[in-house]
Amino acid sequence: MALLRPENPQQARLVRLLRDEGPRSRVELGDLLGLSRTTLTTELDRLVARGLIETAGPAASRGGRRSSLLRLAAGVRFVGVLVGADRISVAVTDGELNVLAEASEPADVRQGPEPVIGRCVELAGKLRAESGGAEPTGVGVALPGPVDDGASIAPTALPGWQRFPVRDAFAAELGCPALVDNDANVLALGEQHAGIGRTFDDFLYLKLGTSIGCGLVLGGTLYRGSTSSAGDIAHLPLSEDGPTCACGEVGCLEAYCGDAGLTRACL
Repeated sequence: MALLRPENPQQARLVRLLRDEGPRSRVELGDLLGLSRTTLTTELDRLVARGLIETAGPAASRGGRRSSLLRLAAGVRFVGVLVGADRISVAVTDGELNVLAEASEPADVRQGPEPVIGRCVELAGKLRAESGGAEPTGVGVALPGPVDDGASIAPTALPGWQRFPVRDAFAAELGCPALVDNDANVLALGEQHAGIGRTFDDFLYLKLGTSIGCGLVLGGTLYRGSTSSAGDIAHLPLSEDGPTCACGEVGCLEAYCGDAGLTRACL
């Protein structure tokens, strides 16, 4: 059976909950999402029929007849892509985001989006074959710098990528829905899903490397700000006569604390 995608917001919420929290009984799912018994039964049955969820054994007894646990189907696959200034990384996960196969290699983003995206798609195909060959249910893409409507708006970090439809390109190549976001935001979401961020409603994730970024989680939700650049701290000016930054300005935070700045300071 070919794996399909959720048909509506209720199904998407159920898939997201099972992805993030693991197997749950029908009763637990209904309580957590506030869905009526009729709606819950209808949507769960449709998700089972579409091959997205499956039974995972009996649930703990709550009195009366024991319910069954439900989980994302074993064949569900997601693809994760990280595009860095000089490297690309691709991973294939199961439905609960456990990494099944991954690869990383040097890349020159200055070649432009088409060859870089093409290579990411090639790696994704190879990794899918290694992990069972299932079609992906979705792909998430992380890019350095601000992202707007699925496209990069960071010409310094990704020269030649300005407003290129990255989200649409991955969706077309892999045949599944795609989400594209700033890499620091994605790292913050990863920390919230599987790291120390699980225990906090409010935290920030600071990314230090070739570029600098910050992901903000406030009230348990990723905060992007009105212009989708709330954590874009790389080019905050620290000095009027500091080192020249890659953006062309002087004294930026990244010029001091990015990889190039730290290397220069040690020479």
